[in-house]
Amino acid sequence: MFEKRLIAGWGDMDFNSHMRNTAFLDKSADVRMMFFAEHGFPTHEFARRQIGPVVRKDEIEYFKEIRLLEEFRVTLAIAGLAED
Repeated sequence: MFEKRLIAGWGDMDFNSHMRNTAFLDKSADVRMMFFAEHGFPTHEFARRQIGPVVRKDEIEYFKEIRLLEEFRVTLAIAGLAED
């Protein structure tokens, strides 16, 4: 399981001072690209090859509300991966 700890920023907040739903998805996309970079496939390599990752599904589980500057954990699980 790949994991990153992030901070909720000003632009991630909604009108109720909680992290907005779309910010959760934005952070998950950031962590996905961090995973690729840390495993030998940085973003410039995607650009060089003119390809991108295929995302079939994102799932979010809400355990609690996240407020401004609060640290939270994002985990990434991969359903399938070919050796090549």
